[in-house]
Amino acid sequence: MSSPRLVATLLAASAAVVIVSCGDQFSPTVPSQVAQPAIHTAAPGATEFFDMLADPTAPNLSARDNATPVVYPPNTPPDRWPPGPPPKAQPGVPVPDGPSSSPVMHIEINPEPVTHSGVPVPSAGCATNHPYTWYYDQVIINDSGLALTFTQRENFFDGRYSSTNPTVIQIRGNGAVTLHTAWCSGYAKPHYTQTRYTGRDENNNPITFSGPWVRLLTP
Repeated sequence: MSSPRLVATLLAASAAVVIVSCGDQFSPTVPSQVAQPAIHTAAPGATEFFDMLADPTAPNLSARDNATPVVYPPNTPPDRWPPGPPPKAQPGVPVPDGPSSSPVMHIEINPEPVTHSGVPVPSAGCATNHPYTWYYDQVIINDSGLALTFTQRENFFDGRYSSTNPTVIQIRGNGAVTLHTAWCSGYAKPHYTQTRYTGRDENNNPITFSGPWVRLLTP
């Protein structure tokens, strides 16, 4: 029979593996540079992936102290929908596109809109002054008979670039995978998010697909 100490050690090791596999992908002002993308490559044939992401706008606590905050009723959606043009970005920083439409693939968001969770996102970028959280799934559906391989995805929060994740996502012909997505923010107001996927099909044709806008409701 295993000793309690051995069991505790094995559980701690398993938790560490899960945390590393999810990864933290944060770069709010410049495009992410990854020295060794192979480290982030998931096992071939995986059908589930995970992103834990942070609002790139740092909370301004001093401004909150000096101004009367706007209070939004619970479950308030963004008051302009669909959203307008994204904020202007610095040169070299990615900006989002409108959602794509393609005969090759589509993405379903579940749920949408997304109610506030409040369950902390277990990521370093969410640990300080980011108490507001939302969880949803992106179901990426391959509508073609060709295998698709995505080598990066760019994440946007309120039209602002948050991060690039180089985890490889492979989808067999007419198959699907699920991306479990979690966001945190320091602002209790309506938000919206989006993910853009870049890759190729098995005939080496390039694919760039911007996912749907996702509404995050207020706490």
